[in-house]
Amino acid sequence: MFVVDEAMAAAVRRAFDERGEWPAVAELRRHVCIDDNAEALRAVRTIVSWRPSSDMSSRPSA
Repeated sequence: MFVVDEAMAAAVRRAFDERGEWPAVAELRRHVCIDDNAEALRAVRTIVSWRPSSDMSSRPSA
């Protein structure tokens, strides 16, 4: 398990958009240690499918 911040997600999306899935896997691996190709590819596909949420600071606090 790992946490993806917006900067990492943007880098993975950029690699995916410019060069494809496997370069995006390589970009993800620059940030986190994932040895399994299938897991890394699944993570890339998940990250690419996310879109940045609206500004969280405008949400009311609980």
